[in-house]
Amino acid sequence: MTHRPELRLMLVEAGSVAVLVDLIGSLYEETQYYAVTALSNIAVDDSGRTFLWDTQPQLVPILVKALHRPLKIKIQTQIVLTLRNLACESQYQVQIVDSGGLDVLLPLLQSSYTILITSTCACLRNLSIDRRNEGPIISAGFLPELADLIPQADEPDLQCHVISTVRNMAANSGQDKQAFIEAGLFDRVKTALTDSRTHPKVLCELAAALSVFALNDQLWQPIVERGFCKLLIQLTRTRDIETEYSACLTLGTLASKGQASVYDEFARLWRAPNGGIRGCLVKVLTLAEYGNTNVRSIAVWLAKTLLGCSRNDLVERIACDAQVVVAIEEIAKVSVSPSLEDEACSVVSSTRFSAAATEDSKQADMADGHIMAFIAMATDGSHGGEAFRAGALASQAMALVATFKKLNGNGAC
Repeated sequence: MTHRPELRLMLVEAGSVAVLVDLIGSLYEETQYYAVTALSNIAVDDSGRTFLWDTQPQLVPILVKALHRPLKIKIQTQIVLTLRNLACESQYQVQIVDSGGLDVLLPLLQSSYTILITSTCACLRNLSIDRRNEGPIISAGFLPELADLIPQADEPDLQCHVISTVRNMAANSGQDKQAFIEAGLFDRVKTALTDSRTHPKVLCELAAALSVFALNDQLWQPIVERGFCKLLIQLTRTRDIETEYSACLTLGTLASKGQASVYDEFARLWRAPNGGIRGCLVKVLTLAEYGNTNVRSIAVWLAKTLLGCSRNDLVERIACDAQVVVAIEEIAKVSVSPSLEDEACSVVSSTRFSAAATEDSKQADMADGHIMAFIAMATDGSHGGEAFRAGALASQAMALVATFKKLNGNGAC
């Protein structure tokens, strides 16, 4: 009956929930199984979770206590799925951890039953959403176990849950991320990325995770040092728009770090593999299929970031690449506000020229501040869709091209 929303509501209104909670402790395994299954289905709905939270404060401790007992796999799995469904709500995410849920979930990752492992990882995925749970999850020893599951190419659903869990924790600020490196996370991610059996949806999750890692001060360096940039370039050729977006975003985020190690890697990979950084830019900037996508906006941002970097050789490679410049120039024409575009050119060219002419780092920082302020204004969604966002960023990029040629003379290219 609980498979249908209207019937779940009828059962709740009839007062069956309290009875079902009592039956979790039944000595009859089939009774226990169906009681937990019914509660799990009720917890699928927002209204069901709210009702359970308001009327059954002991539900989570009862479920956690049940997992301490020897149970059939199907009952264990159903209890974990119930916790997973409950953990769609932030209050349950915290309560499950506070009730000792991590202590009973960790051993389940060692199970020989894939369905139980997958259910456990799905539960952890929801628990990891709350930033308060990152520390307890790491302290409990989950990271090495999760890392070891990432290369399981025969179980793509399992992989997706694991990768998303790690990504959620990496996105939480304020915690030391050294444990991610020590757990062998990057080695396992690389194994999965290079495995020809890895499912496209897993590649998408991996690319998204790398885009989050790149934002973190501790996690971006292994991406560069361990050869992930080459793999990111390959991901921009997957023909999956979300994967391409995350890969381009990661490259752009790395470029924005302003670090010599990143510039060295980008210079090394400028034309290879698969056309290299340049090939990624040319493809996304020129093909019509990317015309109104966030991938194009990110590609223009990547080009703009490199045009504004401190490595003259990288600036020259873009500013003097006719195919790239013409493409950016065409994208810059898409704008609903010519005055905004003129402001972009004025802000970028004047501050950049002043900073370069005086070699004043403070002035250069101010220029970057003006540029980023303009980008924030131009991409806040109030001026149009992705085509305009790309157009606004392209105007910034063209101003930097003009500045480069002005500083280096018309014969610079």
